[in-house]
Amino acid sequence: MNTKLNPVERAIIVVAAYSIAILAVVLLYFAWYRPAALIFGAFAVPLILGASFLRFSGGLLLGLGTALIGIPFLGFDHPGLIVGLVVTDLAVGGGIGWLNRRSAVRRERWRRAKTLQDGYEQEIFDNSLNILHFIDKDGTVLKRNETSRGVIGYPTKRSLTLIEYVHPEDMDHMKTELVRLFERGELRDVKLRFIAQTRKVIPVELRATRISERAAIVEARDLRQQAELERRLMEAEARYRYLIEEAVDTLDSGIIITDRKHQVVWANEAIGRFFGIDRDRLIGIDAMRAFSRYVGVFDNAEDFGRTVQKAIESGERIDSYTCHVRPGMGREERVLAFRSIPIETERYTGGRIDHYIDITKLKRLENGLREKTKRLERSYEKLEEYSRVVSHDLKSPLHTLETFSGFLIEDYEDKLDEEGRKYLHTLKNASMRMRELIDDLRDLSNIHLDSTSFERVPVARIVDEIKEDLEVDLQGVNLRIDPDLPPVMGSKIQVRQVFHNLIVNAVKFNDKALPVIHVGWVRDERHRGMHTFFVQDNGIGIESRHHERIFGLFEKLNPREHYEGTGAGLAICKRIVEEHGGEIWVESEIGKGSTFYFTLPKAAVRNEVKIHA
Repeated sequence: MNTKLNPVERAIIVVAAYSIAILAVVLLYFAWYRPAALIFGAFAVPLILGASFLRFSGGLLLGLGTALIGIPFLGFDHPGLIVGLVVTDLAVGGGIGWLNRRSAVRRERWRRAKTLQDGYEQEIFDNSLNILHFIDKDGTVLKRNETSRGVIGYPTKRSLTLIEYVHPEDMDHMKTELVRLFERGELRDVKLRFIAQTRKVIPVELRATRISERAAIVEARDLRQQAELERRLMEAEARYRYLIEEAVDTLDSGIIITDRKHQVVWANEAIGRFFGIDRDRLIGIDAMRAFSRYVGVFDNAEDFGRTVQKAIESGERIDSYTCHVRPGMGREERVLAFRSIPIETERYTGGRIDHYIDITKLKRLENGLREKTKRLERSYEKLEEYSRVVSHDLKSPLHTLETFSGFLIEDYEDKLDEEGRKYLHTLKNASMRMRELIDDLRDLSNIHLDSTSFERVPVARIVDEIKEDLEVDLQGVNLRIDPDLPPVMGSKIQVRQVFHNLIVNAVKFNDKALPVIHVGWVRDERHRGMHTFFVQDNGIGIESRHHERIFGLFEKLNPREHYEGTGAGLAICKRIVEEHGGEIWVESEIGKGSTFYFTLPKAAVRNEVKIHA
């Protein structure tokens, strides 16, 4: 470690030491210790000069040595003087060495700190990612970093001014900012362009700080990457804007967009096509003024105008308003649904989007459907009337035929031969089947339900009632009924008819010694809002190719002489289930039995509250 003092420090130490020495000589002299004063004065000079170049320990040794040399001159008969001389020399030598050491330590610390700071600042300066220049008041570049040399170029040894880097069009701006820098002390966010040695234009952003009256540091951030990103972003925005505009132009709906000042900023091609006007004439003008240019095409123009003006002034939305456009002037007759929605995003708050949706075809379909519905209702009425008339007109002669054939069998059976009796029985059975067919036709034509008339139907109770009614038919049949059959919403009579027909069919088409019928329900997530019921038997079964056919009217798969019935039972079940919004289907295997599934609407859960007094 270097402990050498500078001349000023050494001079101060020597002067202080000599002053102390002179003061001590004077005190000794006037205290009549003249020999001691002379001896101290003689040795004080080398002591002080030697100690000024030593540390604390060296000063103490030098002071002790000086005292030992002076003791013989004083004599050993003066112990007080000897002690005073030793103490004084040690104090002077040690004190000067101690001061010398402290000064050296402070100087070394300052030197180390200065070296570290200079190295740190130099490293930061050279390795900065931004362009750095030290300049004087005239703009001359005093020092530049590696980034400056790499980006801008130009020889390092050449004397340059900051102005030489600047684009000619930004020259005056740069000069003005340099003057402002040394007047105000700093610059912030100054954007201009540099010209590199390769003639490339480099957009930069300047920040500068004045560090003295004639010097400043200037930092320039290269904006080329940012400019490239902004350019790509602008291109992407332009592409998306064109894409959106073209997409909006291809819509069948007319769209008008207004800003927060209520001025039209966009109108698509459908607007011009709907109203027979040039859409470009609407852009840039007040919304109500633009509206006045085409409102005359509407049948309800006055009422529509008041509605639109009120919505614009109040900022309210219009969810649906039906407009009728009159034909003429290059436009077709149309029915439009108008909607006006305020824009509530942070950037565009206050604007609106107006939609004109062409519902002409929809209205025509609605009108056609309404007319068809009316015709269908009239057809239903006529069909019901016809079925009533036919059933009444047919049942009268059938009743006569059935009655008299019965009389003949009862009164004249013994007078007829075998063939005659056979003919009479055939005639009676045919008339009975004809009456059943007429009843089934009447029942089928009368199945027309309105969901508003549906009621809560307790299925479990209805099935129990059917079991009681069919007690005779169910003799020898194992009928199992799930105890938790859920209630449904529908027509109680029609629901009862479905279960009745399916149970009767399960008994009728069963060839087993012990027929087994199971009535229950399953949880089926495929049919939301519906309960799925089933009637299962171990009967003759149905081939898979007939699973759809059996639900047709009067479809019988078995010979009439084997199984009684008209074949309308399953058709009636299908019609009832469909009128309730459900489905019916069968799963079966020949010889093993069949399972008929059908769905009916769930009944709402009733909340029964019991109040205890």
